[in-house]
Amino acid sequence: MKGRFWVFEGMDGAGKSTQAGLLFDYLKAEGRNPLHVREPGTTNLGELLRKLLLDVDREDWHPRSEALLFFTARNELLYRQVLPELEGGRDVICERFTPSTLAYQAHSEEDIAFVLGVHNLVVGDTFEPDGVFILDCSPETSFERVARGDLDGFEKRGLEFQRLVRSGYHKFASQYPEVSFILDSDKFSIEEIHEQLVKLVGGYGSRN
Repeated sequence: MKGRFWVFEGMDGAGKSTQAGLLFDYLKAEGRNPLHVREPGTTNLGELLRKLLLDVDREDWHPRSEALLFFTARNELLYRQVLPELEGGRDVICERFTPSTLAYQAHSEEDIAFVLGVHNLVVGDTFEPDGVFILDCSPETSFERVARGDLDGFEKRGLEFQRLVRSGYHKFASQYPEVSFILDSDKFSIEEIHEQLVKLVGGYGSRN
């Protein structure tokens, strides 16, 4: 039986890594032997591209150029780690996936179509997530949280960019309601969100 594929999404500072880590610990305690990965990253190629993409000093590239680099890292991660582990029965927890590319690099109908076209080539039906957990907060909260530390190449784009990103996530959730779950990290505590996630994940068995 195949494992389950859980994706964590959200604006910068919304709590993705915290909640992904808590779900990993929960599934591990349940004997599910999960794998925790991040995008871009985890693989050697992914980590190289992550460093390049998040470089605060790099020039601004065309959104489609950025999207193609993210899909390059995604393709490597999927075929090197995600698919073999899912087929071996392990659950996989992934921080960011195609919804991030839509939210961050696709702010026009033409760019949305481009990203979805590449997604169909790279991901297709093979790697579609069982659940996309979108950690939601206000753009102001996001900007305030990331401004406390060193900003990366996307965080430096400011408040208006965070508003575009949030809008992109909400558009994704409205178009794919069967897999999307919006969790309000402004309204609920870390513990309360984790409890919601445990209930959502508990509603799924293993893939046949």
